[in-house]
Amino acid sequence: MKNRYLFNLAALACSAAALGSCVDMMQEAHDAKIVEPISVAVKINAVTGFVDSEGNGEPDPTINTSGLNVRFVNYDEDLVTETTTDEDGIAVAEVTPGNYTISVTGSTETEGTTYYLNGSVQNKALMTDVTPAEAAASNDYAVTIRPSRVGPLCFSEIFYAGSPGYYFRNQFYEIYNNGDEVYYLDFLCFAQLHPERATLTPPEWPAEEGSNNYVYGKVVWQFPGTGTDYPLYPGESVILAQEAADHTKNQGGTGEYALMDNSKVEFEVWSGNAQRDNPDVPNMEYVFWAGSVNKVQWLTSVFGSAFCLYQPGMKLTYDDTSYWKLGETTQAPVGSSTQYAKIPAGQIIDGIEFVDNSTMLNAKRIPGFVDAGAASVNASYNNTGVTRKKIGEREDGTPIYQDTNDSTVDFENVTPPVHRRNGAKQPAWSWSLNE
Repeated sequence: MKNRYLFNLAALACSAAALGSCVDMMQEAHDAKIVEPISVAVKINAVTGFVDSEGNGEPDPTINTSGLNVRFVNYDEDLVTETTTDEDGIAVAEVTPGNYTISVTGSTETEGTTYYLNGSVQNKALMTDVTPAEAAASNDYAVTIRPSRVGPLCFSEIFYAGSPGYYFRNQFYEIYNNGDEVYYLDFLCFAQLHPERATLTPPEWPAEEGSNNYVYGKVVWQFPGTGTDYPLYPGESVILAQEAADHTKNQGGTGEYALMDNSKVEFEVWSGNAQRDNPDVPNMEYVFWAGSVNKVQWLTSVFGSAFCLYQPGMKLTYDDTSYWKLGETTQAPVGSSTQYAKIPAGQIIDGIEFVDNSTMLNAKRIPGFVDAGAASVNASYNNTGVTRKKIGEREDGTPIYQDTNDSTVDFENVTPPVHRRNGAKQPAWSWSLNE
């Protein structure tokens, strides 16, 4: 088809060109190389325990890898091909030669527990046919996935892009109990991950860290409590705000007013700026901050950062050298002395990746088992947030949200963002219900 298109284009151009030029153009069109599709196979490897830097881990034969969705995405050509794995965990697709991001999504149930089976490989060159036998025999055509237990908590709505006039202080993050049991928020950590903005040249971590065993936090906040002080029941959400203020009263640089009233959220993520602190709103405290602490504000990238929730199971304290130790609970990228919080895969409850726009979806910075895809509002300062897709309701009317650990399909853009969309409830201990 591409060859025919070039030929017709050359023919039309002849009406305005000299005959000699027409002959040259027609010849070039005839000589244009036809791109033939190739058949490629990939093997899905489910592993447990430590995964080395080559992607090798201990295979888990109890995990069923058949029937998983596998997506081949060529972002350069805007091509997407989807298929599913067979009974041997092998997926075969017909694609155009090029560089692909291969993502895997699905779930399985083992001994009454549901696990996500997500993973991804970025910028994989697929130039020749790959048979199922070749894929089964080599890690060169494998996507390693780490079974991740389906947890009750998830990010339900996030507003990071800001409002017109370069107004960014109205960022907020909503955490929702999408499960069937109460979850105690005590000790739960909310981390902004490194690097702060998606990049095609992500940091390199020491080889001994292996592959996809950790994510790395730039800033980590922790919920207060001693164990059972902050219950979050099914259908309830808690909201954290960069600055717990009524931003509808504030103007941006264009004279427009910001649209969010964050003055009644549960917690303010407070870095120490007493002039902007809301004394009515309880403060989350940072327990880790890479480099020096920014005591003016905690601002995440208006182009999109990555975040995760994880549970260390204990109270953490900033600058506690008995806990924060390089190589154990912190790590520095190769060639850098700046340490980042080292968060084990097994402690992660939910994660989400944001990128600048859809052309940067191949710039993921966090492992596919945390988020097989990425979300974007495609601009900044546009009053647009992301919300998780509603797929059902409980008997009390609270929403049930889609959660496949693939934010490309789990989230949709919304203007304007709102708190507690779809009838989510406030926890009974929320200060604003008891003032």
